[in-house]
Amino acid sequence: MKYYIVEKHYIGPNPRDVEHIDFNRFEVTTKLPRNKEKRICVIGWFGTVDEVDRYAHGVYDSLAAAEWAVKVLLSGEFRRDPDDGLPSDVLAVYRPGRYAPITDDALIQWLEGMIEVSADDDDEELERQADTMIYELEQEGRGTYRLQMIDCLEFLRDSARDD
Repeated sequence: MKYYIVEKHYIGPNPRDVEHIDFNRFEVTTKLPRNKEKRICVIGWFGTVDEVDRYAHGVYDSLAAAEWAVKVLLSGEFRRDPDDGLPSDVLAVYRPGRYAPITDDALIQWLEGMIEVSADDDDEELERQADTMIYELEQEGRGTYRLQMIDCLEFLRDSARDD
């Protein structure tokens, strides 16, 4: 049996939407990668389907070798999806990042339950709060970028000003 690595990367217009925020992944599969014309592709880009770029990253003789290659490709922090619910030809799914990302709407809801943002908070105060809130969010196994956190805090402040 041969094992293949297929990278799937969302390239559409709404990367922060719920269905796309944690889409990018590397799959270890036993299914031979083929492009739209049904040509075999084991190295390189092999097409875009439904706003998803697909890249092949080689063929391997063992599952262990394929999984090691994925970890090298990710070259940083990553997480592995649970095995239950995967298609029968997909043996493992790895996603970049230590934490699962969060959508803006979910982050705003989370922030509303964690802190009080007032209309009087200035940008400097929001930046201080952002660092603390990122830490708290990571303790719950979720992640965000500092800019996203600040954007959501500014949204809450602006909403307080509008009230």
